[in-house]
Amino acid sequence: MSIKKIIITKGIYDNKELRLLVSFDENNKAVDLINLDISKVGEIHEATVEKVLTDIDGCILNLDSLDKAFIENRKLKPESFIVRHSEKKLVCQADKFYVQISQDRKTVKPYSCNFISDICDEMKSYGVLNYYLEHVVKDHCEIISDMPEYFNKGLDIRFYDDDDISLWNLYGITSILDKATAKIVHLKSGANIVLEQTEALTVIDVNTSKTYGKSNAITTNIEALTEIARQVRIRSISGIIIIDLLKVSKSEEEELIKLAKDAFSSDISQVTIHGFTNLGLLEITRSRVFAPFAI
Repeated sequence: MSIKKIIITKGIYDNKELRLLVSFDENNKAVDLINLDISKVGEIHEATVEKVLTDIDGCILNLDSLDKAFIENRKLKPESFIVRHSEKKLVCQADKFYVQISQDRKTVKPYSCNFISDICDEMKSYGVLNYYLEHVVKDHCEIISDMPEYFNKGLDIRFYDDDDISLWNLYGITSILDKATAKIVHLKSGANIVLEQTEALTVIDVNTSKTYGKSNAITTNIEALTEIARQVRIRSISGIIIIDLLKVSKSEEEELIKLAKDAFSSDISQVTIHGFTNLGLLEITRSRVFAPFAI
């Protein structure tokens, strides 16, 4: 799976105006859905150390955008600091340097950052699109937008200005959002998956539904895992994910673990397949990059 097209547009959804980045694969299926009004991944800021956290070997930062951020001390390069207060210590309170946001925050937690040794004027306007192109898109892809503010970034973007149909409607963004926020996702076979997100974890249940008695469990599980990998990515679900697949034998569980690793192999986040619990639940963890649409 590779990104072939990126749409940057705005429209009304649930009585709110949204600015979105939506990417599509070679089959014209939506892959990533990023709310540009929320996500700050890719932005570069001057950071001032507010507090050095010796117990976890990191720092809390005040960004010039007035946001709070966190960086691990192992990422710091003191020789490239803007301001440094001690030659003996790796980092001190009030030290200053440049960082790039690498993970959106979860609720009120700080943004996670990477250290930037030096920046040029072009990098000061970096944002989600730049980061996405550098870290996610592997091959050339078409970028289309109807938002004029994206045409001063030095990127190859095609401007959409058809008055007959909006870019939002042309690519069915409302339908994509409906599916990406629905609790139940129906599979082609007639089975379905139910997604329940809580503060602590996400639970995904696989149900036979209309396929009861017509399909075997392993076939349904394979179909479900492929769709779960897609849903987890487009919804930007992170943290602990528990999947209640249809019950199968131990040997088939091993097969499903391999299939799960393959299904999540193209994910932009780090996904770890931990295996099945004693209750037969598949445990997965996924790192956070972009904020979920419904944050």
